[in-house]
Amino acid sequence: MFYFFSKTISYFLTPAGWLVTALVLAFFTKKIQYRRWLVGIALGVFWLFGNAFLTNELALWWEYPIQTITPGSTDSTGRVAVLLTGGMINGMKEMPSLPQGQNSDDRFLLGHEADRAGQALYLYKTRAVQKILISGGSGNLSFQPKSVSDEGQMTARFLQIAGVRPDDIILENRSRNTHENALFTAPILRKRFHTSQCVLVTSAWHMRRAIACFQQAGITVTPFPGSFLSRQRTFVPGEWLLPHEEAFFDSYYLVREMVGYATYKLAGYI
Repeated sequence: MFYFFSKTISYFLTPAGWLVTALVLAFFTKKIQYRRWLVGIALGVFWLFGNAFLTNELALWWEYPIQTITPGSTDSTGRVAVLLTGGMINGMKEMPSLPQGQNSDDRFLLGHEADRAGQALYLYKTRAVQKILISGGSGNLSFQPKSVSDEGQMTARFLQIAGVRPDDIILENRSRNTHENALFTAPILRKRFHTSQCVLVTSAWHMRRAIACFQQAGITVTPFPGSFLSRQRTFVPGEWLLPHEEAFFDSYYLVREMVGYATYKLAGYI
Protein backbone atom coordinates (compact mmCIF):
# COMPACT_ATOMS: atom_id res chain seq x y z
CA MET A 1 0.00 0.00 0.00
CA PHE A 2 2.84 2.40 0.87
CA TYR A 3 4.44 1.71 -2.50
CA PHE A 4 1.20 2.52 -4.37
CA PHE A 5 0.64 5.81 -2.58
CA SER A 6 4.29 6.83 -2.83
CA LYS A 7 4.08 6.48 -6.63
CA THR A 8 0.74 8.25 -7.09
CA ILE A 9 -0.14 10.85 -4.45
CA SER A 10 3.42 12.23 -4.40
CA TYR A 11 2.78 13.64 -7.91
CA PHE A 12 0.40 16.22 -6.46
CA LEU A 13 3.13 17.37 -4.07
CA THR A 14 5.39 18.47 -6.92
CA PRO A 15 5.44 21.64 -9.09
CA ALA A 16 3.82 19.71 -11.96
CA GLY A 17 1.03 18.56 -9.65
CA TRP A 18 0.49 22.09 -8.31
CA LEU A 19 0.36 23.49 -11.84
CA VAL A 20 -2.17 20.91 -13.04
CA THR A 21 -4.31 21.29 -9.90
CA ALA A 22 -4.46 25.08 -10.25
CA LEU A 23 -5.42 24.87 -13.95
CA VAL A 24 -8.10 22.21 -13.32
CA LEU A 25 -9.64 24.26 -10.52
CA ALA A 26 -9.55 27.37 -12.72
CA PHE A 27 -11.34 25.47 -15.50
CA PHE A 28 -14.21 24.41 -13.22
CA THR A 29 -14.44 27.64 -11.19
CA LYS A 30 -17.37 29.84 -12.22
CA LYS A 31 -16.30 33.03 -10.43
CA ILE A 32 -14.03 35.09 -12.68
CA GLN A 33 -12.05 36.52 -9.76
CA TYR A 34 -11.16 33.07 -8.40
CA ARG A 35 -10.36 31.87 -11.90
CA ARG A 36 -7.88 34.71 -12.38
CA TRP A 37 -6.26 33.96 -9.04
CA LEU A 38 -5.85 30.29 -9.95
CA VAL A 39 -4.43 31.07 -13.39
CA GLY A 40 -2.07 33.53 -11.72
CA ILE A 41 -0.99 30.81 -9.27
CA ALA A 42 -0.37 28.43 -12.18
CA LEU A 43 1.75 31.01 -14.00
CA GLY A 44 3.61 31.77 -10.79
CA VAL A 45 4.39 28.10 -10.18
CA PHE A 46 5.68 27.69 -13.74
CA TRP A 47 7.82 30.85 -13.54
CA LEU A 48 9.22 30.08 -10.08
CA PHE A 49 10.12 26.45 -10.70
CA GLY A 50 11.02 27.13 -14.33
CA ASN A 51 13.53 29.76 -13.24
CA ALA A 52 16.85 28.24 -14.31
CA PHE A 53 18.88 30.16 -11.73
CA LEU A 54 16.65 29.28 -8.77
CA THR A 55 16.32 25.66 -9.85
CA ASN A 56 20.09 25.38 -10.16
CA GLU A 57 20.52 26.86 -6.68
CA LEU A 58 18.06 24.29 -5.32
CA ALA A 59 20.01 21.50 -7.06
CA LEU A 60 23.35 22.79 -5.75
CA TRP A 61 21.91 22.75 -2.22
CA TRP A 62 20.21 19.34 -2.38
CA GLU A 63 22.41 17.19 -4.58
CA TYR A 64 25.21 15.17 -3.04
CA PRO A 65 28.56 16.70 -4.05
CA ILE A 66 31.00 15.08 -6.47
CA GLN A 67 33.17 12.45 -4.83
CA THR A 68 36.49 10.90 -5.89
CA ILE A 69 37.89 7.43 -5.33
CA THR A 70 41.54 6.75 -6.00
CA PRO A 71 41.73 4.48 -9.07
CA GLY A 72 43.44 1.17 -8.43
CA SER A 73 44.01 1.95 -4.75
CA THR A 74 45.21 -0.93 -2.62
CA ASP A 75 42.29 -0.55 -0.23
CA SER A 76 39.83 -1.36 -3.03
CA THR A 77 40.34 -5.12 -2.71
CA GLY A 78 36.93 -6.75 -2.50
CA ARG A 79 35.11 -3.47 -2.93
CA VAL A 80 31.62 -3.78 -4.44
CA ALA A 81 29.75 -1.06 -6.32
CA VAL A 82 25.98 -1.13 -5.78
CA LEU A 83 24.30 0.44 -8.81
CA LEU A 84 20.67 1.50 -8.36
CA THR A 85 18.42 1.26 -11.41
CA GLY A 86 15.87 3.81 -12.55
CA GLY A 87 15.80 5.54 -15.92
CA MET A 88 19.09 4.10 -17.18
CA ILE A 89 17.43 2.28 -20.08
CA ASN A 90 14.94 3.79 -22.55
CA GLY A 91 12.28 1.13 -22.99
CA MET A 92 9.63 3.39 -24.52
CA LYS A 93 11.11 3.17 -28.03
CA GLU A 94 10.44 -0.07 -29.88
CA MET A 95 13.50 -1.50 -31.55
CA PRO A 96 13.18 -2.73 -35.18
CA SER A 97 13.19 -6.47 -35.82
CA LEU A 98 16.40 -7.92 -37.25
CA PRO A 99 16.61 -10.56 -39.99
CA GLN A 100 16.23 -14.14 -38.86
CA GLY A 101 19.35 -15.51 -37.26
CA GLN A 102 20.48 -12.16 -35.87
CA ASN A 103 20.20 -11.48 -32.16
CA SER A 104 18.73 -8.12 -31.13
CA ASP A 105 19.11 -8.66 -27.39
CA ASP A 106 22.10 -6.33 -27.15
CA ARG A 107 20.43 -3.46 -29.05
CA PHE A 108 18.78 -0.97 -26.71
CA LEU A 109 18.73 2.75 -25.97
CA LEU A 110 20.08 4.44 -22.88
CA GLY A 111 17.85 6.66 -20.74
CA HIS A 112 18.28 10.02 -19.05
CA GLU A 113 19.86 8.45 -15.95
CA ALA A 114 22.41 6.37 -17.90
CA ASP A 115 25.28 8.25 -16.25
CA ARG A 116 24.70 5.99 -13.23
CA ALA A 117 25.88 3.03 -15.31
CA GLY A 118 28.69 5.17 -16.69
CA GLN A 119 29.97 5.95 -13.21
CA ALA A 120 29.85 2.28 -12.20
CA LEU A 121 31.76 1.42 -15.37
CA TYR A 122 34.37 4.06 -14.54
CA LEU A 123 34.86 2.58 -11.06
CA TYR A 124 35.30 -0.90 -12.53
CA LYS A 125 37.62 0.13 -15.36
CA THR A 126 39.88 2.08 -12.99
CA ARG A 127 39.94 -0.93 -10.62
CA ALA A 128 38.37 1.08 -7.80
CA VAL A 129 35.82 -1.75 -7.49
CA GLN A 130 35.93 -5.40 -8.45
CA LYS A 131 32.23 -6.24 -8.60
CA ILE A 132 29.07 -4.39 -9.68
CA LEU A 133 25.81 -5.30 -7.95
CA ILE A 134 22.83 -3.96 -9.91
CA SER A 135 19.81 -3.43 -7.68
CA GLY A 136 16.30 -2.82 -8.97
CA GLY A 137 13.30 -4.66 -10.36
CA SER A 138 10.14 -3.56 -12.13
CA GLY A 139 8.54 -0.54 -10.47
CA ASN A 140 5.62 -0.14 -12.85
CA LEU A 141 2.03 0.17 -11.67
CA SER A 142 -0.82 -1.54 -13.54
CA PHE A 143 -2.37 1.74 -14.75
CA GLN A 144 0.94 3.24 -15.92
CA PRO A 145 2.70 2.59 -19.23
CA LYS A 146 5.15 -0.24 -18.83
CA SER A 147 8.62 1.09 -19.60
CA VAL A 148 11.34 -1.42 -18.73
CA SER A 149 10.66 -4.65 -16.88
CA ASP A 150 14.22 -5.92 -16.95
CA GLU A 151 16.31 -2.77 -16.65
CA GLY A 152 18.82 -4.56 -14.45
CA GLN A 153 19.45 -7.21 -17.11
CA MET A 154 19.71 -4.61 -19.88
CA THR A 155 22.14 -2.58 -17.80
CA ALA A 156 24.16 -5.73 -17.18
CA ARG A 157 24.34 -6.36 -20.94
CA PHE A 158 25.47 -2.78 -21.50
CA LEU A 159 28.24 -3.19 -18.94
CA GLN A 160 29.30 -6.49 -20.48
CA ILE A 161 29.52 -4.91 -23.93
CA ALA A 162 31.64 -2.17 -22.36
CA GLY A 163 34.07 -4.76 -21.03
CA VAL A 164 32.85 -5.86 -17.61
CA ARG A 165 33.24 -9.59 -17.04
CA PRO A 166 29.87 -11.37 -16.62
CA ASP A 167 31.16 -13.02 -13.41
CA ASP A 168 31.72 -9.55 -11.94
CA ILE A 169 28.06 -8.52 -12.31
CA ILE A 170 25.41 -9.52 -9.77
CA LEU A 171 21.68 -8.83 -10.20
CA GLU A 172 19.17 -8.07 -7.46
CA ASN A 173 15.86 -7.76 -9.32
CA ARG A 174 13.20 -7.85 -6.60
CA SER A 175 13.36 -4.29 -5.25
CA ARG A 176 10.88 -1.67 -6.48
CA ASN A 177 12.03 1.39 -4.57
CA THR A 178 15.00 2.76 -2.62
CA HIS A 179 13.92 1.18 0.65
CA GLU A 180 13.80 -2.26 -0.98
CA ASN A 181 17.11 -1.60 -2.77
CA ALA A 182 18.80 -1.45 0.62
CA LEU A 183 16.64 -4.17 2.20
CA PHE A 184 17.41 -6.77 -0.49
CA THR A 185 20.99 -5.74 -1.23
CA ALA A 186 22.25 -5.90 2.37
CA PRO A 187 21.91 -9.73 2.69
CA ILE A 188 23.72 -10.22 -0.63
CA LEU A 189 26.64 -8.11 0.51
CA ARG A 190 26.89 -9.98 3.81
CA LYS A 191 26.38 -13.53 2.53
CA ARG A 192 28.16 -13.41 -0.80
CA PHE A 193 30.90 -10.87 -0.15
CA HIS A 194 31.16 -11.07 3.65
CA THR A 195 31.04 -7.31 4.00
CA SER A 196 28.74 -4.56 5.21
CA GLN A 197 30.34 -1.93 3.00
CA CYS A 198 29.87 -0.84 -0.61
CA VAL A 199 30.36 1.99 -3.05
CA LEU A 200 26.88 3.35 -3.73
CA VAL A 201 26.17 4.63 -7.25
CA THR A 202 23.01 6.56 -8.03
CA SER A 203 21.94 10.01 -9.19
CA ALA A 204 23.21 12.97 -7.18
CA TRP A 205 19.66 14.18 -6.51
CA HIS A 206 18.72 10.71 -5.20
CA MET A 207 21.87 10.01 -3.18
CA ARG A 208 20.76 11.44 0.19
CA ARG A 209 17.75 9.14 0.46
CA ALA A 210 19.76 6.17 -0.82
CA ILE A 211 22.51 6.69 1.78
CA ALA A 212 19.95 6.95 4.57
CA CYS A 213 18.20 3.72 3.47
CA PHE A 214 21.44 1.74 3.27
CA GLN A 215 22.59 3.04 6.64
CA GLN A 216 19.24 1.96 8.09
CA ALA A 217 19.97 -1.52 6.69
CA GLY A 218 23.34 -1.55 8.45
CA ILE A 219 25.45 -0.92 5.34
CA THR A 220 28.33 1.56 5.37
CA VAL A 221 28.47 3.30 2.00
CA THR A 222 30.99 5.31 0.04
CA PRO A 223 28.80 7.63 -2.09
CA PHE A 224 29.68 8.01 -5.77
CA PRO A 225 26.94 10.12 -7.38
CA GLY A 226 26.30 10.80 -11.05
CA SER A 227 23.55 12.23 -13.29
CA PHE A 228 23.85 15.71 -11.80
CA LEU A 229 21.07 18.22 -12.42
CA SER A 230 23.12 21.13 -11.11
CA ARG A 231 25.69 23.00 -13.12
CA GLN A 232 28.13 25.85 -12.68
CA ARG A 233 26.46 28.96 -11.23
CA THR A 234 25.82 31.74 -13.76
CA PHE A 235 24.04 35.11 -13.61
CA VAL A 236 22.70 35.39 -17.16
CA PRO A 237 19.62 37.70 -17.17
CA GLY A 238 17.65 35.28 -19.34
CA GLU A 239 17.77 32.65 -16.61
CA TRP A 240 16.00 35.05 -14.26
CA LEU A 241 13.39 36.54 -16.57
CA LEU A 242 12.13 33.67 -18.72
CA PRO A 243 10.98 30.26 -17.47
CA HIS A 244 12.63 27.23 -19.07
CA GLU A 245 10.96 23.87 -19.59
CA GLU A 246 14.20 22.04 -18.71
CA ALA A 247 14.43 23.88 -15.39
CA PHE A 248 10.80 22.99 -14.65
CA PHE A 249 11.60 19.36 -15.43
CA ASP A 250 14.61 19.46 -13.08
CA SER A 251 12.61 21.11 -10.29
CA TYR A 252 10.00 18.35 -10.59
CA TYR A 253 12.68 15.73 -9.88
CA LEU A 254 14.17 17.73 -7.02
CA VAL A 255 10.91 18.53 -5.22
CA ARG A 256 9.61 14.99 -5.72
CA GLU A 257 12.80 13.61 -4.22
CA MET A 258 12.52 15.95 -1.22
CA VAL A 259 8.94 14.80 -0.69
CA GLY A 260 10.14 11.21 -0.97
CA TYR A 261 12.84 11.82 1.60
CA ALA A 262 10.32 13.32 4.04
CA THR A 263 7.88 10.44 3.40
CA TYR A 264 10.57 7.86 4.10
CA LYS A 265 11.41 9.72 7.30
CA LEU A 266 7.79 9.52 8.46
CA ALA A 267 7.54 5.86 7.46
CA GLY A 268 10.66 4.98 9.47
CA TYR A 269 12.62 3.85 6.43
CA ILE A 270 15.44 6.26 7.22
